[in-house]
Amino acid sequence: MDRHSHNLKQQIEHVLNWEQSSHWRFRDFVHLSELIRTHTNQVVDANELAVFWQSSVVRSPFFLDTLAQFVDYADWEDFCTRNFYGIVEADEETRMLHAPMWEIPSRWVVVICWLSVIASVVVGVLLVWKH
Repeated sequence: MDRHSHNLKQQIEHVLNWEQSSHWRFRDFVHLSELIRTHTNQVVDANELAVFWQSSVVRSPFFLDTLAQFVDYADWEDFCTRNFYGIVEADEETRMLHAPMWEIPSRWVVVICWLSVIASVVVGVLLVWKH
Protein backbone atom coordinates (compact mmCIF):
# COMPACT_ATOMS: atom_id res chain seq x y z
CA MET A 1 0.00 0.00 0.00
CA ASP A 2 2.87 2.38 0.70
CA ARG A 3 4.03 2.24 -2.92
CA HIS A 4 0.49 2.88 -4.12
CA SER A 5 -0.03 5.80 -1.75
CA HIS A 6 3.28 7.32 -2.89
CA ASN A 7 2.18 6.86 -6.51
CA LEU A 8 -1.17 8.48 -5.73
CA LYS A 9 0.57 11.49 -4.22
CA GLN A 10 2.77 11.80 -7.31
CA GLN A 11 -0.22 11.70 -9.63
CA ILE A 12 -2.04 14.36 -7.62
CA GLU A 13 1.08 16.55 -7.61
CA HIS A 14 1.36 16.09 -11.38
CA VAL A 15 -2.27 17.12 -11.88
CA LEU A 16 -1.84 20.18 -9.64
CA ASN A 17 1.43 21.28 -11.27
CA TRP A 18 2.39 23.15 -8.10
CA GLU A 19 5.79 23.48 -6.48
CA GLN A 20 7.28 20.42 -4.76
CA SER A 21 5.05 19.10 -2.01
CA SER A 22 7.93 19.35 0.47
CA HIS A 23 7.44 23.13 0.24
CA TRP A 24 3.68 23.08 0.74
CA ARG A 25 2.20 24.98 3.65
CA PHE A 26 -1.09 24.41 5.41
CA ARG A 27 -2.85 26.88 3.10
CA ASP A 28 -1.85 24.65 0.16
CA PHE A 29 -3.57 21.69 1.80
CA VAL A 30 -6.63 23.87 2.41
CA HIS A 31 -6.63 24.81 -1.28
CA LEU A 32 -6.19 21.15 -2.29
CA SER A 33 -9.09 20.23 -0.02
CA GLU A 34 -11.27 22.79 -1.82
CA LEU A 35 -10.19 21.49 -5.23
CA ILE A 36 -11.02 17.92 -4.19
CA ARG A 37 -14.45 19.00 -2.93
CA THR A 38 -15.12 20.84 -6.21
CA HIS A 39 -14.01 17.93 -8.39
CA THR A 40 -15.45 14.99 -6.41
CA ASN A 41 -18.23 16.55 -4.29
CA GLN A 42 -16.55 14.88 -1.29
CA VAL A 43 -15.10 16.71 1.72
CA VAL A 44 -11.54 15.89 2.77
CA ASP A 45 -10.06 17.64 5.76
CA ALA A 46 -6.91 19.71 5.11
CA ASN A 47 -5.30 18.36 8.30
CA GLU A 48 -5.85 14.80 7.10
CA LEU A 49 -4.26 15.71 3.76
CA ALA A 50 -1.23 17.20 5.51
CA VAL A 51 -0.79 14.09 7.67
CA PHE A 52 -1.15 11.84 4.62
CA TRP A 53 1.47 13.80 2.66
CA GLN A 54 3.93 13.69 5.53
CA SER A 55 3.52 10.10 6.68
CA SER A 56 1.08 8.23 4.38
CA VAL A 57 -1.14 7.59 7.43
CA VAL A 58 -4.75 7.00 6.39
CA ARG A 59 -7.68 6.94 8.78
CA SER A 60 -10.36 5.70 6.42
CA PRO A 61 -10.72 3.96 3.06
CA PHE A 62 -13.13 6.76 2.10
CA PHE A 63 -10.15 9.15 2.14
CA LEU A 64 -8.19 7.08 -0.38
CA ASP A 65 -11.30 6.58 -2.54
CA THR A 66 -11.79 10.35 -2.69
CA LEU A 67 -8.16 11.06 -3.59
CA ALA A 68 -8.28 8.39 -6.29
CA GLN A 69 -11.46 9.96 -7.68
CA PHE A 70 -9.69 13.33 -7.76
CA VAL A 71 -7.20 11.92 -10.29
CA ASP A 72 -10.03 10.29 -12.29
CA TYR A 73 -10.13 6.74 -10.96
CA ALA A 74 -13.34 5.08 -9.80
CA ASP A 75 -11.99 4.40 -6.31
CA TRP A 76 -8.87 3.26 -4.43
CA GLU A 77 -9.22 -0.34 -5.62
CA ASP A 78 -9.42 0.83 -9.23
CA PHE A 79 -6.31 2.97 -8.67
CA CYS A 80 -4.36 0.02 -7.22
CA THR A 81 -5.48 -2.32 -9.99
CA ARG A 82 -4.59 0.07 -12.79
CA ASN A 83 -1.25 1.01 -11.23
CA PHE A 84 -0.04 -2.48 -10.39
CA TYR A 85 3.51 -3.21 -11.42
CA GLY A 86 4.25 -6.88 -11.10
CA ILE A 87 7.56 -8.61 -11.30
CA VAL A 88 8.69 -9.05 -14.88
CA GLU A 89 10.69 -12.19 -15.44
CA ALA A 90 12.82 -12.46 -18.57
CA ASP A 91 13.86 -15.79 -19.99
CA GLU A 92 17.27 -16.47 -21.56
CA GLU A 93 16.08 -15.72 -25.10
CA THR A 94 14.78 -12.30 -24.08
CA ARG A 95 18.05 -11.48 -22.34
CA MET A 96 19.95 -12.38 -25.51
CA LEU A 97 17.72 -10.15 -27.63
CA HIS A 98 18.19 -7.22 -25.30
CA ALA A 99 21.89 -7.39 -24.59
CA PRO A 100 23.36 -4.46 -22.67
CA MET A 101 24.58 -1.68 -24.91
CA TRP A 102 28.21 -0.60 -24.89
CA GLU A 103 28.46 2.91 -23.57
CA ILE A 104 31.19 5.41 -24.44
CA PRO A 105 32.60 7.05 -21.30
CA SER A 106 31.84 10.76 -21.14
CA ARG A 107 35.53 11.71 -20.87
CA TRP A 108 36.11 10.10 -24.29
CA VAL A 109 33.25 12.10 -25.75
CA VAL A 110 34.86 15.28 -24.44
CA VAL A 111 38.27 14.28 -25.86
CA ILE A 112 36.75 13.47 -29.27
CA CYS A 113 34.94 16.83 -29.33
CA TRP A 114 38.13 18.73 -28.50
CA LEU A 115 40.11 16.80 -31.13
CA SER A 116 37.48 17.66 -33.75
CA VAL A 117 37.70 21.36 -32.78
CA ILE A 118 41.49 21.27 -33.05
CA ALA A 119 41.30 19.48 -36.41
CA SER A 120 38.83 22.07 -37.71
CA VAL A 121 41.12 24.93 -36.63
CA VAL A 122 44.15 23.27 -38.28
CA VAL A 123 42.22 22.71 -41.54
CA GLY A 124 41.03 26.33 -41.45
CA VAL A 125 44.58 27.63 -40.93
CA LEU A 126 45.92 25.44 -43.75
CA LEU A 127 43.20 26.65 -46.12
CA VAL A 128 43.96 30.30 -45.32
CA TRP A 129 47.73 29.70 -45.61
CA LYS A 130 47.39 27.96 -49.04
CA HIS A 131 45.23 30.75 -50.34
